[in-house]
Amino acid sequence: MKKKQRFKIDFFEFSFLVESCMPPSPIARAYFWGNVIDKYYHEMTENEREMLFVWINRNPRFQSRLKDNEDCQLFNARFDPNNQYLIKTLFKGKEETFHIFKWKDSYHTSKTTSIQPEFITKIDKICEI
Repeated sequence: MKKKQRFKIDFFEFSFLVESCMPPSPIARAYFWGNVIDKYYHEMTENEREMLFVWINRNPRFQSRLKDNEDCQLFNARFDPNNQYLIKTLFKGKEETFHIFKWKDSYHTSKTTSIQPEFITKIDKICEI
């Protein structure tokens, strides 16, 4: 049975919610922050992603935490328009293309999943700002 979405919020409300869950935060907020990076990123348009990146980076609390907080750094890596790539892989004879971001010298599809370098056949930067 497919779960029906019960709550709808607009992008503006979503952005305020993301800002209120900025790390460090209690576990429920931290869980939401992780979903913003791994799940909601893929549900947003490119324009919304860029707007959220700019919005959060304008926050002085975020800027002060960015230096030492890995979750904040991970958000920036995922949402920075200048850190987005399309990569092609070849694994067990199957070619695939992934929209990824660079994090700690690896190419990631999520905060916990990266593509092994030996399977990457091509890397193209998506955007230059």
